[in-house]
Amino acid sequence: MNKKFFDYGKSFSRMGMAVVAALALTAGFASCGDDDDEGGSSTPNTESGVLETTSGKKVRVTGAGNLTYSYNSDGTLASFGYGSHPYEASYNPFTFTQDNYGNGYKDVSVVSNIRTNGSGYITGCTEKYDYESSDSEEHGSGSVSVSYNDKGNVTRIKGSGSGYYIEDGQKEKYSSSFDYSFTWNDGKLRKAVYTFVEDGEKDVETLVFDYDDAKANVTLQYVPNFLNEESDSFLAGLFFIGYVGKGPSYFPTGVDYTMKDYEGTENKYYNLTYSLNSDGTVYRYGGMESGYMSYSSVSGTTPRSVSMAPAATDKVKRSIFSSIHRRFMNR
Repeated sequence: MNKKFFDYGKSFSRMGMAVVAALALTAGFASCGDDDDEGGSSTPNTESGVLETTSGKKVRVTGAGNLTYSYNSDGTLASFGYGSHPYEASYNPFTFTQDNYGNGYKDVSVVSNIRTNGSGYITGCTEKYDYESSDSEEHGSGSVSVSYNDKGNVTRIKGSGSGYYIEDGQKEKYSSSFDYSFTWNDGKLRKAVYTFVEDGEKDVETLVFDYDDAKANVTLQYVPNFLNEESDSFLAGLFFIGYVGKGPSYFPTGVDYTMKDYEGTENKYYNLTYSLNSDGTVYRYGGMESGYMSYSSVSGTTPRSVSMAPAATDKVKRSIFSSIHRRFMNR
């Protein structure tokens, strides 16, 4: 088969760490919910993206790198994304949907069965995606589970899925999985290991973090520069607005990155930098990625539609499991 897989981007692949959230503490992400710690409910979080700052004032994340966010009047997330086809949130049940049509194709990704615990952190979800064009199509589904320690930090994220691709009448099946583990000490993320597997092939990425002369992360937020994740992907979008676990108590100042795959071993060290606002939130960041964060006061909300970047095409799909498939497809 002459493979013409579209570069849907990365979603769970190259994910650095878990989504950001914290309980309503003196400083940190505000969250709400009445769910059991074991999860199973999906009560809407009316303080999505909210950070409590050093002054006690609350602000809401409206931008993280390439991503922009909008919120409903009740404080729940309305949509987020990069480009003209954002993920739209709906509730009862809690679901994210991305529809992308044009140029002879249609492409739909639905993340559903979203389960949360008593702190409002996501503990699991499923995804179904479908892509069709005049000369090819792809369909697949998968499920994800998320675990935390008693401090509210993510310790493990696991997912598995399968799908198939059809081109010129030929059908190719695949199955993919990932397993991420996170090591914490004294509120600091010390190590993260990401394993990706498809049909017997495996990639392993390891990040070891340094905290020399580190600044306190008073809002317990995550920013893209120390995530091993494309900042405009689906899961990264949830990292920054309070859905899966507390961020580190200090900002890491460096990361030793190692990648092992069929070609061998790659190693690189990144220095991580931060510019902070007077309230302790991050304004600018550099490192594995460079960019800016933006916020608004909680008293107001951003317009329901996200800011539009150049129109999305059939090459910007950010499906969870098809993105892992692209790590292995041309080997």
